[in-house]
Amino acid sequence: MLRPGEPFPIPPDAYGALESLSDAYARVLPADVAFGVGLKRIGDTYVDELALIVYVPDKRPPTELPREVMIPPTWEGYATDVVESHPEPLALLNDTSFFQAPRGGASIGWEDPFQVHIGTLGCVAQRRGDGARRLLTANHVTPAPGLEMFQPHPGAPQSARVGTVELQGTDWDCAILEPDPGRGTPDCSVLDIGALPGSSTAPPGDHVWSAVRKRGRATGLTSGVVVAHMHPGQVGIEQLRVDTFPFGGLFLWHGDSGSVLVDANDEVIGLLVQGDEMKPSRTSTNPTAAVGLALPIAPVLDELSIEIGVDPPVLSGISPDTALGVLANGGKAMITGRGFDSATTVTFNGVGALSVIPASPHLLVVIPPVLGILGTVPVVVTNAFGEQSMPGPQAMFTY
Repeated sequence: MLRPGEPFPIPPDAYGALESLSDAYARVLPADVAFGVGLKRIGDTYVDELALIVYVPDKRPPTELPREVMIPPTWEGYATDVVESHPEPLALLNDTSFFQAPRGGASIGWEDPFQVHIGTLGCVAQRRGDGARRLLTANHVTPAPGLEMFQPHPGAPQSARVGTVELQGTDWDCAILEPDPGRGTPDCSVLDIGALPGSSTAPPGDHVWSAVRKRGRATGLTSGVVVAHMHPGQVGIEQLRVDTFPFGGLFLWHGDSGSVLVDANDEVIGLLVQGDEMKPSRTSTNPTAAVGLALPIAPVLDELSIEIGVDPPVLSGISPDTALGVLANGGKAMITGRGFDSATTVTFNGVGALSVIPASPHLLVVIPPVLGILGTVPVVVTNAFGEQSMPGPQAMFTY
């Protein structure tokens, strides 16, 4: 059995071959067919071979298919694979723990006249404009903008308002809530996973065969591996397909929608929005298997104009990092990192900067103070909640 390890490289021409395959067959296949690049599967086992994958709603033997819809075994030098697929939105089930401060992995929900709708709070995010903290989840988990959501969910013990829907994705299944101020400072960690360092900047295809985790309100903490990068094809939205390891287990279930998908470095790489190959048990109420479908995180962040929330703030660099360099740069220095907000302050050896302009959650423009000393001093960033960056060689400035 092939075991998860380093990401499985996808040559650039594989996407060209996939597009060619889609162009050749999409017109004669059902409208809900999807196309992806990933590992070929024989039975329930993935093998060490890259394949162009066609996900169909009803896989049939070749003897029952017209010739024009039969996918050839290879296409432009790549193996092909046909997988039966029935993606389902995830929105109803388990963990009803109450948390005073909102955090990732917790249950959230709302109620209409007919039923309670339940999903997972993925993680805390920050608006790009001012760094204000928001709560990230899937769009289909939320009601209309301006309406309230609750944690754990309406009808659960201690349930209370957690926030109000602020913005929903137009093209992507994602949304953010403005947190209720009465619930305290939103916690930028995910239950059972811990603090998040931010989001991955790697292209979605680079995550194929990467080990991943998620924490959802239905199935808790589960681990798996990205087995395919699904091309937008005819459905218009690209996705990452995640299976458990060992294969054929339960990665998620109804209620886990909105969970974030993290890699081995705990960087967010996706937002879970659907399940597929979902197999209820025939002998008990517990399901036996399901794979996950996640949106790549970069378009989600762009759609909502947010970044993944980070606390404490991280100072990763100062440029220029000398007083002489600052003089030559018009008196300003750029501080890069994560977790900055509109109330962020900066000190040099304990003395406040003359000016701090938060350009984004990743960038501060500062005017260092004038100090009557020569030498190298520590620089500390403090956010609106009093959380401070850690010291290190990257957080030093020389006068």
